[in-house]
Amino acid sequence: MDGMKSWEANVNLETGRIAVVDAVLIPGQVSETVQVVDSVPLVTIADATDATTLNAQRIQEIPVNGRNLNVLLGDVTPGVETINDVNGGIRISGLMTYSTDYVQDGASSNNREFGGSANLQGLESIGEVRIETSTSSAKYTRPTSVIVTTKSGSNSLRLALFETHRNNAFGVARARQDVFFDGRPYQTPKLIRNEFGGSIGGPIVLPSFGLDDKKLYNGRNRSFFFFTREGSELVQGLTREFRVPTAAMRAGDFSGLIDSAGRRLDLYDPLTTRIEELPNGRLVTVRDRFINNQIPIERLNPLTKRIYDITPLPTDITNPVVANNLKMVVPTNAFPNASDNPATLRLDHRFTDKDNVFIKVNGGTRSAYFIGTGGGTGAPTKNLESNTTFLPVRGRAVALSWIHTFSSSLNVETLVNRTWQFSRTVTGPVDKDWSKELGLPNPLAEIGWPNITGTGFMSYVEGDNRRQLAEL
Repeated sequence: MDGMKSWEANVNLETGRIAVVDAVLIPGQVSETVQVVDSVPLVTIADATDATTLNAQRIQEIPVNGRNLNVLLGDVTPGVETINDVNGGIRISGLMTYSTDYVQDGASSNNREFGGSANLQGLESIGEVRIETSTSSAKYTRPTSVIVTTKSGSNSLRLALFETHRNNAFGVARARQDVFFDGRPYQTPKLIRNEFGGSIGGPIVLPSFGLDDKKLYNGRNRSFFFFTREGSELVQGLTREFRVPTAAMRAGDFSGLIDSAGRRLDLYDPLTTRIEELPNGRLVTVRDRFINNQIPIERLNPLTKRIYDITPLPTDITNPVVANNLKMVVPTNAFPNASDNPATLRLDHRFTDKDNVFIKVNGGTRSAYFIGTGGGTGAPTKNLESNTTFLPVRGRAVALSWIHTFSSSLNVETLVNRTWQFSRTVTGPVDKDWSKELGLPNPLAEIGWPNITGTGFMSYVEGDNRRQLAEL
């Protein structure tokens, strides 16, 4: 403006934020310039949204127990709690997990059935994340929002690699002397965690392949790529106790079957069941005892043999009628064996100064293995056919964006996206006809492992057999 000093400012606009920067007009000579650095105020006056923003550098600096965005947000944001469920969602200010809208590069990635994100990106791919904990904008579908912006390539080729390893065989954990409630020592449960990955990004350049000195395509200042792949592998568990039949019992020898008072518990042969008349004329049903409490091995039916084959042997000589005789380290809901392997690819291209396009593809599989529904009564069987739960969750997402700039104050974005999530909660092969293999009746043709309880020892049950495919 004539008669006023020139004014320049460096404005750093964070993800999802609307900033108001007031320029102060000061009379002066034409040659005078007022330069302002980092002029965006810390307090937002354009709206009442309460939000926290983390950039890529801050994400790298914060120690996180596991490379998971929801865990990170729960650690650094007041009022945010990480939920340990199939989708690993978050609860903000006591709201349900369904109340949070997940947006990645402008595209929705919500799991509309269970809440949380249908396809959570790895931390290495995130350029900036903003979590809005109250009065989120009306353009989002939920009261609270998690807004993620993916990193993109630049004119510089950049490569990053990382590896983090934890192992309880090292350091203080190795010297632990854990004991059972009765004072007997046991092996310290394992904790082995590997977190690894890397990223690469830069301009898209195609060499000439020796045809001439010029590159086949030079995308500097126009075309860029960014790719990241990371993974985590976790082995851990808790020591649990169970009751299982002894080796002698599996051979039909129950001579050691005694109660806590030392009294033998007699077994009776069902094939000798008959009706007898007492001297007073009363009719009673009687059976003969198995001699010395030993069942002939040929009397064991195929179901019993199969169950014995998959049942772990006891780890001590404790009487299973009185106390647990199997001690083993098993994964649980709180301490599962788990793996995660998200990957993200983003391509950016500038057609003109007014037209910018990007396409992003990301996905991965997060899986866990732990004791399922039978966790309180049954140990994992040898072949993991029962008392276990496998929980693989596979997510995929594609987003295509075109931004056209009409003027300095008007631009339009056209965004097309699709998200898939497939999750299964299963115990062993779900397509196997267990009833036919075990010789059990199944008039309704139900799938999955049949629950076998009332054995006097541990039970044999399935975790779950839900399967779902969601397109969001």
